[in-house]
Amino acid sequence: MLKIALLGIVAVLLIIFLKGTRPEYGMFISIFAGLLIIAFVIGKMSYIIDVINKYLDMIAIDKEYFVLLIKIIGITYIAEFSSQICKDSGCSSIAGQIETAAKIIIISMSLPVLCSVIDMLNNCL
Repeated sequence: MLKIALLGIVAVLLIIFLKGTRPEYGMFISIFAGLLIIAFVIGKMSYIIDVINKYLDMIAIDKEYFVLLIKIIGITYIAEFSSQICKDSGCSSIAGQIETAAKIIIISMSLPVLCSVIDMLNNCL
């Protein structure tokens, strides 16, 4: 976490330093820093996935739902990251469209889970 915090602070200081002379570089620094932070976090994701897979093997839950959950989480993070970059660049309308598209995609991806729950309830009644 210390590396991520230091990377963020250095990126902000560079952006502030360049704001007076080369403000267009601020967006590139912001994107680069964000991608580096995501690269640090992806390494931790593999550990989390391994632990969850271990417990999924112990119980009788279809792994398809777990894969779907990971995809939905990934879409959420990608949408948030790109939306924040758009907002930082002054394009809040595009940021809103990205957020709306992500919500619709997440709803459409979660429909099989909802249908499965409805089928399960229907079988119980």
